[in-house]
Amino acid sequence: MVIGNGFFSPSEHEAVEEMRSRSGCEVRRCVFPTIGNIVYYVSTKGDLYGVQKIQCRVLTRTSKLVRNKGGFTARMRGGMKREEWLPLQLLTYCTFVLGRWDADAQLEFKNGDPFDCRPENLRPKRHDVPPEWAACMATRADVYANNFAHVCWSVNYTTGYDIDTCKDFVQNAFIYLCTDGRYRAQHSTDIVGLWVKIARFRAIDYMKHVTHRQVYDVIDGLCRRDASYEFDLFSLLPGKKAQLYTRLYFEGNTPTEIAKEYNVLLGSVSSAVTRSVQYLREYLKDEIPQWK
Repeated sequence: MVIGNGFFSPSEHEAVEEMRSRSGCEVRRCVFPTIGNIVYYVSTKGDLYGVQKIQCRVLTRTSKLVRNKGGFTARMRGGMKREEWLPLQLLTYCTFVLGRWDADAQLEFKNGDPFDCRPENLRPKRHDVPPEWAACMATRADVYANNFAHVCWSVNYTTGYDIDTCKDFVQNAFIYLCTDGRYRAQHSTDIVGLWVKIARFRAIDYMKHVTHRQVYDVIDGLCRRDASYEFDLFSLLPGKKAQLYTRLYFEGNTPTEIAKEYNVLLGSVSSAVTRSVQYLREYLKDEIPQWK
């Protein structure tokens, strides 16, 4: 039964078939989240319908579209607000192309017609790289190529690491320098000194980390069980959890991974490993260990 700008149907399925017959194209339910008992359908031509169940029948109305310079806008009910005005091209693109709702999607029309809301006429808006960015990237590439060897030898002279290890520090420092927000605005030709400084700091920090890890390496070597005269030091630790966490740690797992695996706090794993290492250090020094 036809009434004004809509019609009644026995079921929602028959209402969809009627919408397809009237539009002459595919019709799908909008992915826009709605509230209440009204759902929306949109066609590939841009026809918008509101479907509402009334008692034992379904009422379908054609939603009114507002025409403006940027295209058609539809008034819909949903979300936290009672009514929202949404671009029709966004509804058709999310429904037929994305298959999900994305309110932040920025679209452009392939043929330049803002009133042609067919899915095949829509595509994500392309963001061109500003010319000054491209020039900056080219300049920094030249800086990297011309000064890479110099920075590597500078780090090698300061720290004593072999040249291959220094290359890793220098590469990481350059990536950090070009991507961190504090240094992006600096001119590319003025970053060589800062590049050397960051690479040196990273190498020195790594050196301190290795020195701190020496006791871990010693314990790791004594805990190997591939020889008959070696024994398991982890069994000396008081508490099953301390033994488990420490063993997993020396097998290559990080405290974060261990905490996630056993659903415990990260601080609990870290403190257990630290106390276990201190306990074993005292044991290896022939001291009477105390569990702290």
